[in-house]
Amino acid sequence: MEIVGHRGACGHAPENTLKSFARAIELGCQRVEMDIYVSADLIPVVIHDATVDRTTNGKGPVEAMTFAELKRLDAGDGERIPSLAEVMHLCRGRVAVQIELKGRGSPTLVAKQIEEPWGCQNVVITSFKLSLLDEFARILPAIPMGLLNKNPTLDMVAVASARHHQWICPRWDIVDRDLIGRAHKAALLVYAYHVNDRPSIVRLIDWRVDAIGTDYPEMVAELGVSKPRATPAEKRK
Repeated sequence: MEIVGHRGACGHAPENTLKSFARAIELGCQRVEMDIYVSADLIPVVIHDATVDRTTNGKGPVEAMTFAELKRLDAGDGERIPSLAEVMHLCRGRVAVQIELKGRGSPTLVAKQIEEPWGCQNVVITSFKLSLLDEFARILPAIPMGLLNKNPTLDMVAVASARHHQWICPRWDIVDRDLIGRAHKAALLVYAYHVNDRPSIVRLIDWRVDAIGTDYPEMVAELGVSKPRATPAEKRK
């Protein structure tokens, strides 16, 4: 099972900043999760919201600002909004990355950065939007991907199987033993996100979830259960 640092280790440092990702690495994550929008000058930047209002001292849509304008904002503790390139440079050779596509144009720009300086290993692509995942899959079909979901009525296993995804990515509170069992039977891996309390972590581990996304990676690491995930092919054996 993998520990995935949600927006870095955002329980300990400002979310989606270099400080947060560095802290996640220190706390033993195997993968760090981040969110991508695109600046006005077409730079993929790491920020959760479509606007800068909540996470910085600025106001306005991310897509209306140049990267230089975004860099002038304080993202907390003196940290700045990083580009995807900056985060990948920090993580390369140290931790895998999980990239959530959000902004318009993000699939093409993210695929270019993975293909050129990083390579196609140690990356997972996620999104709440199937259209962005489909667009990315047309560019780099070999990269593992999964649909993020908080709707308990959606058949995530069916959606993932139909689109040849490797992951399903449900919010922690819609995960149960049956969902994980059905996913594994279909050779899919399960990433549960927003898992921030010990009882939920213990329950998900007991149900054999493949990855846990958390603001507090040390809570998972303290249980001593982290190990590299099985591949879909290994799951079939």
